[in-house]
Amino acid sequence: MKKKICVACGQTNRKLSKEHFWPQWLIERTNTNATGVKWINGKYIPAGAATISLCEKCNNDFGRYLEAPVSKIFDDLENSRGISDLEAELLVRWLWKFEGLHWTIDKPFDSYTYIYSLRERVLLPIDQIRPALVLAVSMIDQLDLSYGDAPVGIDSFNEVNAVFVAGVFSRVAMMVLFRDFENYVPPNFSLYGLLPELDLTAHQKIFFPKTGFKDDTDAVTITKLSAIKLSQLHDTFAIAASKR
Repeated sequence: MKKKICVACGQTNRKLSKEHFWPQWLIERTNTNATGVKWINGKYIPAGAATISLCEKCNNDFGRYLEAPVSKIFDDLENSRGISDLEAELLVRWLWKFEGLHWTIDKPFDSYTYIYSLRERVLLPIDQIRPALVLAVSMIDQLDLSYGDAPVGIDSFNEVNAVFVAGVFSRVAMMVLFRDFENYVPPNFSLYGLLPELDLTAHQKIFFPKTGFKDDTDAVTITKLSAIKLSQLHDTFAIAASKR
């Protein structure tokens, strides 16, 4: 009998629930239930129909500890209120959630990481690689209303690495990458290097990304093109590191 395995925590025989790949708050913000998103096999479906099976605990915890605070971070970004170091980390782990879930769909027989479960990777504080990470963010000035929606999608093309992620979500374009490759990020983005560790200043608003794109077409095009090179660089780095 086939066991029920949660792709987030790896536990077997737990009651599974349907997790929205794109959170409900983001679907509503981008109107992608009406226009649809590209899903498995390149088919377009309503964003709310794009789901993946997670156990109820992981589903609930992802919503409570990631989606709820990140939706508020988007409000602050889109209203020029800036973000804190802690909120920058939350955005990094939020991006890793999408990359990890996509990995389980695209490569169901490969492990996303060999150190942590996906649940641990996105819900626990970032480990010793924290000071090596950069969050790149750019705001979008205007949305092209002719599309009928706002962009939502992951634009990275990783084969082996589990760090680099790029995407455009509503009026925010984002990337998480290693500092070593920050010179390859287009000048449209503002760069924020995570502090070595969370401290008493973690809640202070210290990062105010610039508006680097005139519209969402510009943002999606430039983010996708730069993500090709950055994905390759991070994959090459990961392969070299695995041979040491």
